[in-house]
Amino acid sequence: MRERYVKELTELHEAIVEMGGMIEDAISNARSSLEGQNLQEAELIVKNDDLIDAKEKEIETLCMRILLQQQPVATDLRTITSALKMVTDMERIGDHAADISELILQMGRSDYVDVEYIRQMFTECSVMIKRSIEAYVDSDFSKAKDVIVHDDIVDDLYAKTKKNIIRLISEKPEDGEIFADYLMIAKYCERIGDHATNIAEWVVFAVTGRL
Repeated sequence: MRERYVKELTELHEAIVEMGGMIEDAISNARSSLEGQNLQEAELIVKNDDLIDAKEKEIETLCMRILLQQQPVATDLRTITSALKMVTDMERIGDHAADISELILQMGRSDYVDVEYIRQMFTECSVMIKRSIEAYVDSDFSKAKDVIVHDDIVDDLYAKTKKNIIRLISEKPEDGEIFADYLMIAKYCERIGDHATNIAEWVVFAVTGRL
């Protein structure tokens, strides 16, 4: 029984890492799709969101099976409970990558505008996602706290992006609609940072028992 228990916990960690990789890829591909105005890639990101949703359901099922059949001890119980909460935020990150891709499809093959700070927002969000998943797998309290602090960087970049886009709209009102789409993309990135922060906060709970 104990051997099966350990095996299922390992399976859970591997599934979390796999889903983490899926959302990391979704964010990275959304960025490259935006910069290259690659509509086929954007369509694929939207389509693949169903795979992320399916992975969420798979992890939820695994967690419930462990809880019902294995009666985990306190530390493992927090780990499994945290995983159940984390996958909701991971699924939302996948949704936001799809939201960004739908905006790219809406924008069509318009010329890419290198709006200041948006590239950096994508980069910082990817860092946060990667580190939050690593923190879970390694039960690393310090790394989780670093992710939580890192959210301030993304929030600051969003504020700068918003200010910059307002200026661009005033200078080129004829391009106001396209700039509004870029502002929405920045907002989705800011939300991704929030969800990565939530993941890290659940890691803190898993390690310490404190919310």
